[in-house]
Amino acid sequence: MKRYNEDFLDKIKGFNLQVLENSKYPIYALSKELKFIYFNPAWSHFAKDNQFEGRALKNLSLGSPYLKSIKGVWLKLYFQKNYKKVIRTGETWHHEYQCSSNEFYRFYHQTAYPLLDKSGVLIVNTEVFKLPMDQMNIKTFEVIIERYTQPNNRINQCSNCRHTQRADEPDLWDWVPNWVEKLPINSNLSICPTCKHLYEDS
Repeated sequence: MKRYNEDFLDKIKGFNLQVLENSKYPIYALSKELKFIYFNPAWSHFAKDNQFEGRALKNLSLGSPYLKSIKGVWLKLYFQKNYKKVIRTGETWHHEYQCSSNEFYRFYHQTAYPLLDKSGVLIVNTEVFKLPMDQMNIKTFEVIIERYTQPNNRINQCSNCRHTQRADEPDLWDWVPNWVEKLPINSNLSICPTCKHLYEDS
């Protein structure tokens, strides 16, 4: 898979390409239209580890829109706003986020750097920590369809923290490990009150 075009090298003055290439964490760059213009090798491993496949994997090719790879309207708008601000102002932006699987709690730090002449943004992700879920003291819940199926026959999962909303107690969002890896067909990506508050304040 082709990972960058030659003109990308002219846009990263001040950055060492070999350092980006050798990082064990996912790094990518976007054009000012927020289309992919670079992936480092670790990005491919990250995509595989997070079950990007089929159509989702096609959304991770050079020239494809970044926002197509983001799940949930809230997160799309959040990243669009902040990446565009980096390009417009030339100011670096920092963001911390959870990216957990059913086995591991993973917390990342993201830094978005402006590329030369407002031509795009370089996104560097680093893992802050990774711990087995059984060490996180997180109460897990079994899959009970009736507990989580809303009146509209949809199941709501937070696109950020991956918790699932209860139907009979909508203020409660549970960690349901089986649905972290694979969501039911009738799922709807939303955002829980905790994450909504965090992203609105950013």
